[in-house]
Amino acid sequence: MRINKKRYEVADTFWKRAKGLMFRKSTRPMLFVFDNDDYHSIWMLFMRFPIDIVFLDSKMNVINEVKNAKPIGFSPKTWRIYRPKKKCRYIIERMAGT
Repeated sequence: MRINKKRYEVADTFWKRAKGLMFRKSTRPMLFVFDNDDYHSIWMLFMRFPIDIVFLDSKMNVINEVKNAKPIGFSPKTWRIYRPKKKCRYIIERMAGT
């Protein structure tokens, strides 16, 4: 997979990755860049819309994808952390269905 970084907002620091797409109404896709391969995870705290999550390895190959991940609500039933099936280096968050 080839990534055109101009199409993505890049989250390449701890604080940018921690904030992610929180509190936004809509946005362009976000590319999370990590320093190493690991089981980096995503949760949907303070999100306003569902997203698709794509986990990529260090060569930008898709490991797995989560479609239509729902934001966390007040009910513990909605509390979920999304993890890759294998170690990843990059994660893409984009509005669901794009």
